[in-house]
Amino acid sequence: MALADADIAPPDRGRYTLDGDAAVESRIAADQDRVVAGLGGLLEASAFRALVLLGGYGRGEGGYVLRDGRPEPYNDYDYFVVVRGMGRSQRNALARALAERAKLLEHEVGVEVDFALLREEALPRAEYSLMNAEMLWGHRVVAGDPQVLRAMPPMPFSTLPPGEFTRLLLNRGSLLLMNARRLAGSGRFSGGEREVLFKYLFKAVLACGDARLAGNRSYHPSYVQKLELLRSLDWPGQAQFIDLYLQAWRNKFHPDYGSFAGEDAGSWQAAVVRLWLDTLSWFEQQRTGEAFADWTAYCTPRLPKSQSGAPWGGLRNAAITLRDFGPGELVRRPRWSLRYPRERLISALPLLLAEPGAVPLRPVADALALPARSTWEDAVATFLSLWRRFA
Repeated sequence: MALADADIAPPDRGRYTLDGDAAVESRIAADQDRVVAGLGGLLEASAFRALVLLGGYGRGEGGYVLRDGRPEPYNDYDYFVVVRGMGRSQRNALARALAERAKLLEHEVGVEVDFALLREEALPRAEYSLMNAEMLWGHRVVAGDPQVLRAMPPMPFSTLPPGEFTRLLLNRGSLLLMNARRLAGSGRFSGGEREVLFKYLFKAVLACGDARLAGNRSYHPSYVQKLELLRSLDWPGQAQFIDLYLQAWRNKFHPDYGSFAGEDAGSWQAAVVRLWLDTLSWFEQQRTGEAFADWTAYCTPRLPKSQSGAPWGGLRNAAITLRDFGPGELVRRPRWSLRYPRERLISALPLLLAEPGAVPLRPVADALALPARSTWEDAVATFLSLWRRFA
């Protein structure tokens, strides 16, 4: 079932949440006023173009909780600060100032605040990516020019590069790897640690739903529509998937992680990893048109993961390898050296998740440029370090 872009209606930008009452909406609106006020004095009026709210709150699907009967936001507040006429050194200084101000604002609003800079001059050349397509479709300008993003080129969901969803699975699978490392450690979970673990599990489940829709050419950015579309599809294991997806879906809008306090975290992790592996295998074979026998066969530079970008990417990637892995890597693993590091990550991740604690196989060591006799813990540490740089 192909979903035409004409069928993807824009979100209701008059709301921040899916079903919050007036008190919920008023609380989040007041937070936006606090954030706008918090930017005061950081940049000249001539350089400021807009403050754009992204994510769930930007598209009217933000989550909230009630504490002592009072509504509070649950998701992060993510923003682009759109600027113009600023040189690189000015932008770098502003980015540092915004990061410091974000920490102060977090204490005021009660959730994490994140600012990223976006140059107005660069908008017409914005990358055609899932993140940018979703931002263009579902955002809210809380200060400045409400039409500021109109300079961006059209980004239809129907023709998004499939590698964007491979990248999404990589990012959510990396959260599962963080869970695996925590589960492999000693000691009991605190309530906060358990909440993070289940939050990561459900993020991975939701991403599997996105990949399933994308592979069926029916991706939709709204979570309300995603649920309806997933129910309309048919594949082996769909009923069990929907049961799990519903739990992730509900906790996105109305998080209640305390209800999982008595659950076996290891069993949940194993179930979601199996789901992630099955989804990745199905999606990647759809994307590449190639069948691979197992994850060892997938962990090779021969099989492209659609993360390299421009046709001249091989030269750029060799330069990145030289810079970040050293000249010896160009000789030791020339084929990997021509791949963007993100391709190394998505290649190695299934094996790291499928066998937590096992000594890494040679293909994993090659993909992550590991020395001989590295442990699983070494491989995970290297993986996560590279992921934070190249995700």
